[in-house]
Amino acid sequence: MSFLLKAQNTWENFAKYKINDYAKLRNFDFGPNNESSVSKLSPFITHRILSEYDLINDIKSKYKSKNSTKFVEEIFWRVYWKGWMENRPKVWENFISEKNLDFDYELYKKAINGNTEIDFFNSWVLELKQHNYLHNHTRMWFASTWIFNLGLPWQLGAKFFFKYLFDGDAASNLLSWRWVGGLQTKGKQYLFSSSNLRKFSNNRFNVEKIINKQIYLEESNQIPLEDEIYNNNMEPKSDDLIMFENDLHLSTFQNLLPSYKKVFIILLKNDHRQVKLSESVLKFKQDLVSEFEKQFDNVIQIDPSSLEITFKNNNRIDLIYPGVGDNYDFITEFKKLHNKRIFNLVRDEDLFAWKFAKKGFFKFKENIPKINQRVFENYSKNNF
Repeated sequence: MSFLLKAQNTWENFAKYKINDYAKLRNFDFGPNNESSVSKLSPFITHRILSEYDLINDIKSKYKSKNSTKFVEEIFWRVYWKGWMENRPKVWENFISEKNLDFDYELYKKAINGNTEIDFFNSWVLELKQHNYLHNHTRMWFASTWIFNLGLPWQLGAKFFFKYLFDGDAASNLLSWRWVGGLQTKGKQYLFSSSNLRKFSNNRFNVEKIINKQIYLEESNQIPLEDEIYNNNMEPKSDDLIMFENDLHLSTFQNLLPSYKKVFIILLKNDHRQVKLSESVLKFKQDLVSEFEKQFDNVIQIDPSSLEITFKNNNRIDLIYPGVGDNYDFITEFKKLHNKRIFNLVRDEDLFAWKFAKKGFFKFKENIPKINQRVFENYSKNNF
């Protein structure tokens, strides 16, 4: 089964049979081998096999579920995180440039190998490595335990998630760790109780008390707002196009890609990444790329190391903008080293939504009706 078909089937099954109970059951993690009330669409959304806007449009035009409000809000949290990061790319830069972390290395090794004295945490480490996925509530428990119980740097925890999660989206993962630690919403840490763990794990984890250290994280650098991203659009400006594995939205590209002479798709290997990925995650990404490549006659995957030779005589290149993260850092370095003009192609829906993500989520939420209207207009115009 193709990834697109699997994504569509997963979505249809959730929309038809589970979405009505989502608000009531979404915080329950029944374990990796049990039916879940969440959609499990995040690996597909992270790589834009499906986009957030696909789901929003489907809910409003196709399924029209009466009880979808909470699910739609959670989708918009993903849009908000992306926008917040695009308005503050310095957050990513600070994250990857932090080199002098002070921590107990032996405890860190025990943590990433699931050998701590905390049984429920060890089980999550094993689950993450085996399934490349954790329930969202469990991710919060995990991050809280990592920071406030084990006392390890949040940056290392975020990198551990990046390494093993199929849905390791730069914005959602990084900013969620910051939120748990009390950096994203100043002074609001996420701590959980033994009763919370017992209830929402469906009694799988029953401990007498959760012990946390008094740890207060602070931002060491200022995070200025930036607006360079808003100088872009989706209009082609070159004969050749570069794209990465985290945007493989077939519907968007069916009309766009054939207009280029050649389209080059890149999957960074670990020696080109600042945040390393596991072999299972790299294989998942490679399988997505291989499937996408077969859909177009002019699309070819190239090794990141061959980019200089490939564009030796071409100084103007279009880029499907991959968002703040390792992919964009790689192409930005290439641009600087070889004096290339690279034009970011960014969707109208993204640019419109991101403008409302400069402050807190509740300010963003006020503008969701406007974003919805823009999404519906664009879907109607493009016959998606």
